[in-house]
Amino acid sequence: MEDKVTAVYLMVRADELHPQDGGKYEGPLAQQKEECLSFLRERYPEDVEGARFYTSRSEVIKDVERDLFKRLVVKDLDRLGATREDVDAFIFELNHRNVEVVSLP
Repeated sequence: MEDKVTAVYLMVRADELHPQDGGKYEGPLAQQKEECLSFLRERYPEDVEGARFYTSRSEVIKDVERDLFKRLVVKDLDRLGATREDVDAFIFELNHRNVEVVSLP
């Protein structure tokens, strides 16, 4: 069986876009990815190379169900769902599967 990896979920909301982004998400997602990579390098340097990056919550959920992760890193916990209930349910599921949930400081 393959070793479990660290997953990084990147998510930018439309209201977070700036005029210079031109309505596109690539720049803000790249910036968020770099913030998460910097965090990983500092806190979990051994996991940087094998980390998997996601921009789709449904893809994260599929791979959680496949038991692929030891850890999920996200910029803010509120990115994990549209409502507080969604976030809490997702964190409950991750905890149930022994996936550490880590948000950036």
